[in-house]
Parts: sequence; structure tokens; C-alpha cells
Amino acid sequence: MSEPNNGNPFFTVPVRSVDEASRLIARLFDIARTDAVYSEPLTQGDTTVIVASELSVGMGVGFGGGEGGNPDDGSSGSGGGGGGGGYALGRPVAVISVDVHGVQVQPVFDLTKVAIAALTAFGAVFIAWRRMSRAANKMEEG
Repeated sequence: MSEPNNGNPFFTVPVRSVDEASRLIARLFDIARTDAVYSEPLTQGDTTVIVASELSVGMGVGFGGGEGGNPDDGSSGSGGGGGGGGYALGRPVAVISVDVHGVQVQPVFDLTKVAIAALTAFGAVFIAWRRMSRAANKMEEG
């Protein structure tokens, strides 16, 4: 089986049977273990730091087959195939610091998520405003 290249979470592996697919699924979900979510503790003096990450893992596999032909010309045929895909993706979400003063959990700020949330909220407000304007115009006309 091939390994992900250069940090790319996507990889391809030919799957020829349900057993191979089951082994691939098991291998993919082996990635979702505790040490993939929490980093090894790093200690400097009296302070220990642990990075907490969010881990997403997913996979889908499908197989099919069939027989067919054209009764008019006497041809027959059969075939089958399968396909699938999977991914594993992790990103840091918090830094946990332990020192003589106690434990501190500091979230990792994700500007992309904030921007997406802001654009989504703006879009929802715009759509609602547009619908209310149209409804008000129809009421005035009708």
C-alpha cells in the first residue's frame, strides 16, 4: 500500500476485494489514536506543554457487479468494479500548559474558520433582507 506523500492526506490503493477494503479501513482508523490527538509532552524547566489536535478520518468503499447482454443479437457479458476513497486530517486546536501556577488551556485561533463564519452570517443576513424586501414590495403592489 502506498503512503501519503509530502503531508498530503489523500492516497490511493487498488482494492480488489472486500477483505482488502476491510484491512484498508482498519489501517486508516489506526491513525485515530490518542497520541495523534495529544502530542508528546514537551518540558522546559517547570513548564510542560501539550498540543491538542482535532483529527478527522473518513473513508468510503463500494463494489458492484452485473451480468447483461442483448438478447436480440445473442451477446452476453459480465463485469464488476469498485472504488473508494479516504482521508485523514489533523489540525491543532489548543495548547495545554502545565506549570507551578496551574493548568492553562489556550485555544489556537483559526482565522479561516472565523472568516467562513463571518461570510456565512453576512450571506444569511443578506438573503433574509432580500426576501423581506421582495415580500414588502409584493404587499405594496398587491
